[in-house]
Amino acid sequence: MTLGGWNDSAGDKYSRLQVNSPAARRRFITQVLDFIEKYGFEGLDLDWKYPACWQADCNKGPESDKQSFAELVKELSNEFKPRGLLLSAAVSPSKMVIDAGYDVPILSKYLDWISVMTYDFHGQWDKKTGHVAPLYSLPNDWKPTSNANFSIHYWIKKGANPKKLIMGAPLHGQSFSLAERKVHGLNAPTYGGGEAGEATNATGFLSYYEICERTLKKGWTVVQDKDRRIGPYAYKDDQWVSFDDAQQIKLKAELIKKLGLGGGSVWALDLDDFNNRCDCEPSPLLKTMNRVLRNYPKGPLCPITEGAVVTTSAKPTSNPQLPQNVQYTNPLHHQDQYKGRSGHYKPQEFKL
Repeated sequence: MTLGGWNDSAGDKYSRLQVNSPAARRRFITQVLDFIEKYGFEGLDLDWKYPACWQADCNKGPESDKQSFAELVKELSNEFKPRGLLLSAAVSPSKMVIDAGYDVPILSKYLDWISVMTYDFHGQWDKKTGHVAPLYSLPNDWKPTSNANFSIHYWIKKGANPKKLIMGAPLHGQSFSLAERKVHGLNAPTYGGGEAGEATNATGFLSYYEICERTLKKGWTVVQDKDRRIGPYAYKDDQWVSFDDAQQIKLKAELIKKLGLGGGSVWALDLDDFNNRCDCEPSPLLKTMNRVLRNYPKGPLCPITEGAVVTTSAKPTSNPQLPQNVQYTNPLHHQDQYKGRSGHYKPQEFKL
């Protein structure tokens, strides 16, 4: 089971749990063990966003969170291992948060795996277009550390065992509304998140199946970096979205193998094209990752458009002028917020 999430990480709830006293942590661990035993879970995933940097703001949390989170992980592990229970954590890819919030050698010693959320690097909160999950940095990148390659190497540099690191990939895209329709490259000024999807129903966010329907059936233009440092982006009128396609997922899975990591993860199963709306195969992104990581026979790399893909060197727009007097939604990491009724599915509906 997972404890935490973006919305649940607001305020000092987890900080108070850890720093109050060893007795408070002891009560918490006892309650967790009782809950796991009662419902038959295999372990616990800690998804606090984030120690010392509550909801990614490192001015909010106390410095003591870093050490007390490490103590909590150690104490949980000491109780979990004799019982054969798993203990993991979903952690930030941000250099700033890693430095402020994580005692990496301790976490690496006591966690069974560390899932690095290498996605949602850019979104509507930037007030300009950007890729949801760059694999590598681009020339003149205004956030040169905001990419999966840097994040994973930084975790290793700080003391993480590569075999315990899990690299994340998105099955969703971050979407934007362009301030000027004719300015539609990277770093283009925006006036907010993109229009909500039919199923996910969240501004600034689209599932992969909503994206591939737009690019295959609704006339969106697809642009691809010729060096594949980032995945594609697509636009139509004033709408713009960045995402990973099957080819980009394949490249990320190959990097996972090359670096000897513990594996890959995705956010989230219900965001892939699990019902095969785009007429290639069910869950094409998840299956692509599995084929690479598990050495399965090759399958289709589902195309994202039937037309020509525009290739580019992905040079960002320089010095974009941002529109004034516009309110922007704060980032909600990995979209805990999407709540559209039509976006809810039952487990048996997933065709894996």
